[in-house]
Amino acid sequence: MLPVALLLSALAAIATLLGVWWIRERRLNAQRHSMRAFHALSEGIIAAASSSEIAEKLARVLPTITQATAVRLYLLNRRTKSLERVPTSGEPEPMAVPIEAPQDGLPSGAVVCLRNRSLLNIPDVRRSPFIKAASQSGLPRSAMFVPLFAQPDVVGVLEVSNARKPGYFSPEEQAAAQHLANQAAASLKLQEQQSMREQLFRTEKLAATGQLISGVASELRAPLESILQLANSLAAYQGRPVPERDLRQLAGQSQRASEIVARLVSFARPENAEARPVDVNTLVGGLMEFRGPEWNTLGLRVQNRLSPQPAPVLAAQGQMEQVFLNLLVHAEQRAGEASTKTLTVSSSIIGGRVLVEITYSTSLTETSKGAELDPFADRGASVEGALGLGVCQGIVQGHGGEIRFRARSGTARFEVDLPVARVAESAAAVDTRKSARPLTMMLVDSAGQRQLLGMLSARGHRVVPVPLEEAVDLAQRIRFDAVLLANRLGGANWSELQEHIRTHTPAVVLVSDSYDSELARSLEESDSMLLVRPIQESELDRVLKAIEARSPNSSATRPGLE
Repeated sequence: MLPVALLLSALAAIATLLGVWWIRERRLNAQRHSMRAFHALSEGIIAAASSSEIAEKLARVLPTITQATAVRLYLLNRRTKSLERVPTSGEPEPMAVPIEAPQDGLPSGAVVCLRNRSLLNIPDVRRSPFIKAASQSGLPRSAMFVPLFAQPDVVGVLEVSNARKPGYFSPEEQAAAQHLANQAAASLKLQEQQSMREQLFRTEKLAATGQLISGVASELRAPLESILQLANSLAAYQGRPVPERDLRQLAGQSQRASEIVARLVSFARPENAEARPVDVNTLVGGLMEFRGPEWNTLGLRVQNRLSPQPAPVLAAQGQMEQVFLNLLVHAEQRAGEASTKTLTVSSSIIGGRVLVEITYSTSLTETSKGAELDPFADRGASVEGALGLGVCQGIVQGHGGEIRFRARSGTARFEVDLPVARVAESAAAVDTRKSARPLTMMLVDSAGQRQLLGMLSARGHRVVPVPLEEAVDLAQRIRFDAVLLANRLGGANWSELQEHIRTHTPAVVLVSDSYDSELARSLEESDSMLLVRPIQESELDRVLKAIEARSPNSSATRPGLE
């Protein structure tokens, strides 16, 4: 009999232990599930794109990890001095609670929490002095109000209620709710900053476009006046044959005006935010070419020291254009006010990073102001001041770079430091632009031609910069696929050089600052080509295809450059 009793006692003890173990495991599993849901909710709140999305996530998930049955989110509107409930799918109607005179019911507890800037835990709503309610219907049994801290401010209140039973929310639930409330406040601050940043960026983009319109107005006036004069002269023929020369001039001036407008519109169109390899040297060089007429009007002495070596950066091209355009416009404005009026743009690649330096002269009065010279000192500067340079700094930092500003007596300098894209990334981007075979070209008078050097190098071609005095001799000794001449050499110089080189080189290209119909016609008659700055990708590709068509299919029998 005794052994049976011992056996039953042992079995009961084992069953008890198993029951305790099962209860413990069930509790641990529930805790693990709650922790996973809590962390997922916390991450979801930070990643949310709107206050409505935050409210939806809290209302859906928080009741599964606490004893809450309902969750509401109130945000502070400082302008109207009220707490506004964020609508959700369960409660889509908006509601505002005045802080000075809160309405009866549960929202009055949210106002008390906001005023005291501390968590309010109410175990029995119907007996609480904080909840003013004429009717008890519709009220939960217990509630907790948690402030949304975004140091040092309180931006709202999180309401958590239980409709089933009265009682305090546990310390663990209070800590979890406070953590989620702070996460929501941080996410709301980020959303606000992002919204302000996007709005400011749009404002600065319009301001930059306005600067460009002002800069190209004088350049557009000349071709438009020519078009008007030619149109009036053509109207006078009244059915008689129109001279072909006048038609060519009209077409040339129209093309010139079209190119100016196309370049201007390229800055105003919505940019593609997709990151891809962008050659910084080519981009900055193109902007310098475009701002050249404005700089000439201001009397600036500009030095282009951009490296001919490609400097690919993984970035959104439209945003990078806006950054460097704003920096150049800011520099030209300050340099235009100085007595020396100098502007120098240089670049270098060191340790896998490209450094672009924009150095400009400043007035003594401006330099003596010390800290006031720093354009980043006031991040909210108007478009008449720093042209949104704080926004530019944010864009560069978002691309893994940095903008630094340095000043000393008489000069100031922007330093834009960006990481160079890996070779595989940049090669994938430019591979589609490479020709069937590399071309070897001579570039006569390479000063100011760094944009062209970068564009040709990016397409896999070999470019040899040659001084004017050595061009004819080198063209006789080495066969080039093409020779590119700058029209700044002077009419007699480049015409004479063209005649000497054309007998030794299949193609001759004149690189001009503007389109001229008579010049284009004369070059076409002499079997040469015209390339107009600022150089467009499509126009350069057209010229390169023509050069390839004139070049021999194989360079094996030609002496080349090793």
